[in-house]
Amino acid sequence: MYLKTSFYIVLISSVAFIAGCGGGEESQDTMSEAEPMAEAEPAPEPMAESFDLGGGTATEVHPGQAGSPHVQVAWVVNDANITITYGRPYLKERVVGESVEPMSDRFWRLGADEATTLTTDTDLMVGGTHIPAGEYTLFTQHMSDEFHLIFNSETGQWGTAYNSDHDVAHIAMAVSDLNPPADQLTLSIGDGELGFEWGQMAASVELMVH
Repeated sequence: MYLKTSFYIVLISSVAFIAGCGGGEESQDTMSEAEPMAEAEPAPEPMAESFDLGGGTATEVHPGQAGSPHVQVAWVVNDANITITYGRPYLKERVVGESVEPMSDRFWRLGADEATTLTTDTDLMVGGTHIPAGEYTLFTQHMSDEFHLIFNSETGQWGTAYNSDHDVAHIAMAVSDLNPPADQLTLSIGDGELGFEWGQMAASVELMVH
């Protein structure tokens, strides 16, 4: 009687052990078949805000190293797409020609920090001078009694790194007094002209699509 009872106990324990092992294997299979959790997609970067500036659409490039924000401004003139990227300094009670550029008989980067860059996908006529489609840096300089806009083919340099060997054209600009003065430099394209306002100075030159 004792042997039969022991045999039944061992048999029941063995069946329970096997059933338990089978349940573990089924659970393992279920876990291995589970799909991995989807990775969270990164949040999209906020789009740069655009605003109207100088007759074109501007976006900020960076805030500038000394508080002169850099912008890229886009214009569409007939069939030409023109962009100018430049730093916009503030006057801060300084006087153009006395304590801030442009100074007499000196070149100026027509902006702040990096060289000011103009890009056009169509040939232009600027002040009667043919400017082929391409990318240029813009400078200005007093030339005797004239104030010139300079197109230079060297690009990507710091604004004070001016090399006249790469000059494409020197074009006389019409200069007038501005009242009230412009506290921040603004370049503009409109009404058939390319120009800028800075302090009490306004300068412009005729611009047409070739």
